[in-house]
Amino acid sequence: MKKLMKWYRGLAIKGQIHCALILLSVCSAVIIGALSFGISKYTIEKNYKEVFTYNLKISNQIADLQMDNIIELSRGLLTNARFMDTLTESQNSGGKYFSGSQSHRLEGVCSSVTSQDMNIGEMVVIDRTGKLYGYATNMGESRNYRTVNMEENEWLPQIQEAKGKEVFFGYNVFKPESTSTFSMGKQVNSPKNGDFLGYLIVNIRKQLLQEAFKVYNNGYESLCCMAIVPGKAGEIAYITGKEKYEEELLRQYGEQGIVDKSYITAELSNKITGWKMVSAVKKSELSRESVLIGGLICGVLLLLIALSSMIAKRISEWIYRPLNKLEGIIEEVGEGSRNITEEFDDSEIGRIGTKFKTMVNHNLELREHLLSSQLKEREAELLLLQSQINPHFLYNTLDSLYCMAVIHEADDMAEMVEALSKIFRLSLNKGNKLILARDELEHVCAYMKVQKFRYGERFALRVQVDEEVQSCYILKFILQPFVENAMYHGLEPKMGNGTITVIGKKEADNLVFTVEDDGVGIRDTSVLEKGYGVRNVQERIALYYGEGFGVSYTSRPGEGTRVTIKISAVYTKGEILDEKSSHSG
Repeated sequence: MKKLMKWYRGLAIKGQIHCALILLSVCSAVIIGALSFGISKYTIEKNYKEVFTYNLKISNQIADLQMDNIIELSRGLLTNARFMDTLTESQNSGGKYFSGSQSHRLEGVCSSVTSQDMNIGEMVVIDRTGKLYGYATNMGESRNYRTVNMEENEWLPQIQEAKGKEVFFGYNVFKPESTSTFSMGKQVNSPKNGDFLGYLIVNIRKQLLQEAFKVYNNGYESLCCMAIVPGKAGEIAYITGKEKYEEELLRQYGEQGIVDKSYITAELSNKITGWKMVSAVKKSELSRESVLIGGLICGVLLLLIALSSMIAKRISEWIYRPLNKLEGIIEEVGEGSRNITEEFDDSEIGRIGTKFKTMVNHNLELREHLLSSQLKEREAELLLLQSQINPHFLYNTLDSLYCMAVIHEADDMAEMVEALSKIFRLSLNKGNKLILARDELEHVCAYMKVQKFRYGERFALRVQVDEEVQSCYILKFILQPFVENAMYHGLEPKMGNGTITVIGKKEADNLVFTVEDDGVGIRDTSVLEKGYGVRNVQERIALYYGEGFGVSYTSRPGEGTRVTIKISAVYTKGEILDEKSSHSG
């Protein structure tokens, strides 16, 4: 592999592109071919299952109709007076066999039933004492005078457990070696008082199943259809198909209880018998179509690979041409040429050449822009110095207004101007970012005093901050935005008066402030985070205090809103600033 890579890297760019395109074409063709073959194989098997499951449904319905008719005929005997009287009379008459008159009556009843359905091959009646009478349709009138030992027949317990419901067996219970019939048995109980009178065994011709499975398409040589008795390993009630496949399936099911993976199966459960109706076909037979498709795909892929090789050669030449041109231009730039006049096409390499051309041609312009930016930066610094002078003018103006209000005895106006002046002084704080918590609270009180002139005594402010907390330094302007929010969004929409409570406590090494109002509340607290002032506070807390600190909200409509602000306790004015400056340095 290393030698191959070394050889590849030793090729010219044109050769590398040519080889890469051929390899890509071959890989793509192989992947597409494999996927196409796999999809075709999967589709064929899926279609088989769908078609054969549908055919099984039809076979199931045909078998159900036939067996439903036999069940109805056998149930009709419970309302046949001659049949029920004969069974009642037999158990009271004694003897080992049915009497002549009793046999005659049973013959008439059985003959009447079997004449209504040609799928019934034999009917056997057994009374509760073990007397047995059999009527076989293929032999005309047939009597079988004998008794049955109830304890020696393994099929009787199943009939007894069903308590009058029909039970189907995958074989003839009296002639297990028979391959032409299977048995249905039921316990006969008196409809009048529920007394047990005997048993009825109906031997059904397997021709019934053969007719049901005729709906299948015989185009598959290995196709076999089966009726399997569940719960009994190896018991197949019926199977149809070619002999060698029948033998193979019988052997597999007899040894393993399942059909192995060389077959694809479709199966349904018959609701009357409880048997599994199964169709199976060899995978190898289904795969023949896949093999034909695979051969066609391989031929197409070989043709595509040959065409790809020719196209790859032309593409590699076409790609290499602008590369060669770009290489010459780069050499010229390296020699000191500043202006590039060549034009490039719209290919990827052409776009790279155009960008390189633009970059080189605008190099001088970028330098000029840099000088211009430096001048603008200097101007901004001068404007900043000028803006620091403006607050002093504002302070002097407010002081003049205050003095004039005192002179004219306008106490309310003087008080409002004094509060406003205090707000501006605390907000600017000589440019410092940290202030005492006591000063921040004074800022909040001054703000509420200004608002009092607008709203009167409608809003009240309560401050409950520990003295220890007031002596700590905090970021300035982190309480007033939440007090303002509480007033405008919580209390102002409320009818009547309202109260804003500011609480400050120290918890371990942290300070926790809460701003709570008893206003209208809000359902979606995320709305509170959209305001510029609130968002600014959150960003500054994250910047200066780091992870684990910030703002959280709780609110209930009609009850009010609570804002919780958690920050680190700071005892010296430069603690956080020094720490941040050390990180930045």
